Amino acid sequence: MSKQDEQRLLVKVATLYYSENKKQSEIASLLHLSQSFVSRALTRCQKEGLVKITVVQPTNIFVQLEKALEQQYGIRQAIVVDVGEDPSNAQIKHAIGSAAAHYMETRIRPEDLIGISSWSSTIRGMVDEMHPQNIRAAGVIQLLGGVGPNGNVQATILTQQLAAHLDCPAWLLPSQSIEHSVTERARLTNSPDVAAVVEKFAEVDIAIVGIGDLEPSQLLKNSGNYYTEDMLRLLSERGAVGDICLHYYDAAGNPVLTHDEDPVIGMELAQIRACNHVIALAGGLEKRNAIRGALQGNYIDVLITDYPTARSLLKA
Repeated sequence: MSKQDEQRLLVKVATLYYSENKKQSEIASLLHLSQSFVSRALTRCQKEGLVKITVVQPTNIFVQLEKALEQQYGIRQAIVVDVGEDPSNAQIKHAIGSAAAHYMETRIRPEDLIGISSWSSTIRGMVDEMHPQNIRAAGVIQLLGGVGPNGNVQATILTQQLAAHLDCPAWLLPSQSIEHSVTERARLTNSPDVAAVVEKFAEVDIAIVGIGDLEPSQLLKNSGNYYTEDMLRLLSERGAVGDICLHYYDAAGNPVLTHDEDPVIGMELAQIRACNHVIALAGGLEKRNAIRGALQGNYIDVLITDYPTARSLLKA
């Protein structure tokens, strides 16, 4: 049997499968072949270049940019969203939130315990975009106390809304994010209600976090409870570039406050790094240093960001 005879059969199998959309079992019956032969023939067609499969990439899908981010920072996945020309912060947050909603809806498993850093307008956008799922997760746990009187309400609503979407219980963290002192933080974290939630941080399967920069967001300022000017000055002097769950780190991702200095009640940076699946939602060029620091600190497994910010992260 000549090479041409082999190729004739291979091309016939490939044409029936790829051009005429016939099933392998149908091809086997039609050509009096075994189904295993058909399967091997299709594999040979690709190896020998008789079939070339091309992925058509739309202009607003950035596969190569995502791959470059994954390789440069060693993360599991980067998701880059299209935000058009000169986007507003609201447009960026909405696009990231929508992509994050789709990611969550396609990844959550019934046994997952999901942690949520519950004071983020981008995460709020994600929850608003989600639909009720036919899945019962293990639970949703609040990873950061409410910030100020308004924050407590927002954090509760956000956590409970996500739990409702996933038809599972919600674990609320009954504390402020930033306490008045480290002593007060220690007292509260030892109280039964707070301790019961904080102890579950180590069990979180998926942590959904935002990334903040040193300058408090308008949302945080409006809450009436954020770091004092003196503390912000100290953070700046120590090289802080951003925060996750209000725990600040420098450009290399190292914490800038020791445990004995940090009054925040929330999932700590070491716990975030140890979590198996951390999804960070963050965008806007003003946050590129904060995002880069989080990536350098190995806190992130999946980054969902916008196109201009993603490009800036690849620059030295």
